[in-house]
Amino acid sequence: MTLKLNKNFAILYGIMLGDGCLSLVYEKKKFISITGNSNDDMPFFNDIIKPILNQLINKEIPIKFRKNENTIDINFINHRLFDFINSFGFPIGKKGDRLFIPKVFYDKNLVKYLIRGFFATDGSLVLTDNNGTLYPRVEANGIAKILIREINDYLNSVGIKSNLYLAKRRVQTTYPNNQEQYRIQINGKHNLKKFIKEIGFVNPKQIERLKYYYEKTGSTEDRTRDLVLMRDALDH
Repeated sequence: MTLKLNKNFAILYGIMLGDGCLSLVYEKKKFISITGNSNDDMPFFNDIIKPILNQLINKEIPIKFRKNENTIDINFINHRLFDFINSFGFPIGKKGDRLFIPKVFYDKNLVKYLIRGFFATDGSLVLTDNNGTLYPRVEANGIAKILIREINDYLNSVGIKSNLYLAKRRVQTTYPNNQEQYRIQINGKHNLKKFIKEIGFVNPKQIERLKYYYEKTGSTEDRTRDLVLMRDALDH
């Protein structure tokens, strides 16, 4: 099967930009890894990631539990998919701040799907109680300044008012102490609707969060319309 640059691969590439890694072991074994939270990411792995991988490489990939770390991961060898991901400039080893959106994704009108995958891993729907009214905010964080800036620019270009901030410095020892973290922030109900229309959520835990928001705000019409959009986004 020949790998193609399509919607499913773009979503996977976005997921990889968030929580994925390419590792070369003994200079010949090419591992692809995706990591998630064992508490709430299992539906995302089962319903989204595994079907995409199965469609791309026609192989069932098992999910592994890391009980001591509260994580789950998919970790497998596939030289063909590894090389295809790497061919777009995805780094081998630590990603650090070397990430960006490859030009071909713009050329093929696939950027929205890449961003959809990225938000499924490093994004969240935050609900703030403002005097009894829930105020929605879509956020995403990352240390790759170029990537975060490109995502922010794209969101604004399709009518989603998005702001870019320098967030608090990471304290994890995985990164150098001077590594800064950047945050994309999309505020308010109006921009949430635009985000759903133009990008969409595919992580089930984020979709459940959206359902909760509509249940609490009583926006029945919005809930029905937007959940239809979510089903469309989940249709691979």
